[in-house]
Amino acid sequence: MDDEECGCGCSIGARDEYDLLEGRLMQMAFWAHKAVLFEKLKERIAKADGQKMDQIADLILDATKDTAEGRKEAQAKREELRKRINEAF
Repeated sequence: MDDEECGCGCSIGARDEYDLLEGRLMQMAFWAHKAVLFEKLKERIAKADGQKMDQIADLILDATKDTAEGRKEAQAKREELRKRINEAF
């Protein structure tokens, strides 16, 4: 397709490239805002529930590191984990 004048001094091909670039920049801005919001939420959750989250993380680590001891014992730990998580929330 030949580049034709659109009346603004740019060629149609250049305008299409500009539209594509503009769309990509808008998408980047959207994802950047989303990333910042995600970080803000993480900060607020850590501030409000950090101690509870630490306890839950410890429970999960304890439950998963001992799975080599046997399925029956691991199942009991998972049941205990579920119970404690329910109590924490």
